[in-house]
Amino acid sequence: MASPFAAPDSQQHQPQIPWASLSHIFMFGNGKGGVGKSSVSANAAGKAARSGLRTLIIDCNAQGNIARELGYKRAEWNDGGAGLLESLRTGTPLTPQRGVRENLDVVMGGPALGDEFGIFFHTLLAKEGPHAYLRLLMCLLPIAHEYQIIILDTPPENPSLQRLALSTARWLIIPVKSDGGAEDGLAQIGLEFSYVRFVSQLNPHLELLGVLLFDTGRTYTGIHADVRQQVHKVLGEDAHMFKHLIGHTESVARLVRKRGLLVQELADRRREGDRTIPETVEGLVSDYEGFTEEMFARALELRKEAAA
Repeated sequence: MASPFAAPDSQQHQPQIPWASLSHIFMFGNGKGGVGKSSVSANAAGKAARSGLRTLIIDCNAQGNIARELGYKRAEWNDGGAGLLESLRTGTPLTPQRGVRENLDVVMGGPALGDEFGIFFHTLLAKEGPHAYLRLLMCLLPIAHEYQIIILDTPPENPSLQRLALSTARWLIIPVKSDGGAEDGLAQIGLEFSYVRFVSQLNPHLELLGVLLFDTGRTYTGIHADVRQQVHKVLGEDAHMFKHLIGHTESVARLVRKRGLLVQELADRRREGDRTIPETVEGLVSDYEGFTEEMFARALELRKEAAA
């Protein structure tokens, strides 16, 4: 029996990548943790699925936070990332958990993407060099056509997993917080973006879709202007800031992971009479809906510009 840590033999020729058919892949990433990547990934995916779009989330994080957002942390079928690791190890197609929500499937993350992944990927990288970072894309390609929207949630603490995601995505969205630590996280993800897009040219179609301000007071215009200045300082004046932001509503944020429900689902429960859910949930629903619609509209606009 082959060792679970053994890397497959290196392929001398990488297959052609149909980049034109992969414009529906969105990645949320930052070099800093705790900036809302999992929350935005889950709620944006939920919005897409509720709109009738076949949607897939790939949880590339050893913490497996999407399980908390969607409430399957203790489900019997939660494999803790073992399925994703096996696909990466063997180069076989991803096998999502189907129907986590209507129109929403998930490739689960979790502890298997920790040390086990690190040992395997170190070996693969030694054999294949930078092309090893295309492994996630190769595993996604056979099923990518089944979905209209694919969202990658990524970790800041594992550069290899982050590069795998950057080498797969068409669009990068960077959530940031106004807590004064934005610059370091922006600089780190900026360096990784440059490596994948320009230095290695692994993904020549990767684009920064924009920067999203997360967990902030909606009326704190002075603070928002300061964050915008930090973003432009690190990423350049052309870096797009989304008009919509995700407001600060701590009581709702706690309920989301406690109950394993998306913000919209909490709002639905409140409308059905559950007054343990604060009224402020409605503002958060509006934030996520506005941002998700803006995100998709901007991606469509940039695709049209590129085609022209």
